[in-house]
Amino acid sequence: MEKIKLFCGGKFHFDYLNDNYLEAAKNDYRSFILKDVELLLKRQNYVEISSNIDYIGPFYFETDGMIDKEIVENEMKMINEATHIFMLLEDGLAPGSVSELIYASTLKKSIYIFYIKYNESEETESNLHSPCWYPIIMSKLINKDNCDVFACSDYKDAINKILNKIKKLSI
Repeated sequence: MEKIKLFCGGKFHFDYLNDNYLEAAKNDYRSFILKDVELLLKRQNYVEISSNIDYIGPFYFETDGMIDKEIVENEMKMINEATHIFMLLEDGLAPGSVSELIYASTLKKSIYIFYIKYNESEETESNLHSPCWYPIIMSKLINKDNCDVFACSDYKDAINKILNKIKKLSI
């Protein structure tokens, strides 16, 4: 059986220029997947997270001095290599994540979208109640056979659902 190669998109919850970036990085959902924040902060080819799953990215490239075009090229390469894409969409302020999601959808990757569902009086344009409703629906239309969507009540719920899904894939 071929090993799962996992790409986990979504905005980073820290910036290394901030004094407390290391503490904030520990709360990024990828740190929970990797079980070590230091692994998220160093560029690597992959991190084995189980006998049949490798985490291939993204890693936090700013600490390596990478900027714009290099980051995009590296993450596109990772998406090309990935077999499974996990995407955490929280708000509408994630143009990189949205771009990665649509790119992965056009490649027909196995995609799992976890999004924070807003109150029903917020974001009323869609039954998803998310500012990311448009890219979520577009991804499902482009990649209808390989795109699963999960509503989450908050960031902590999203982390739990993501970890549970990865655990199921590990079996």
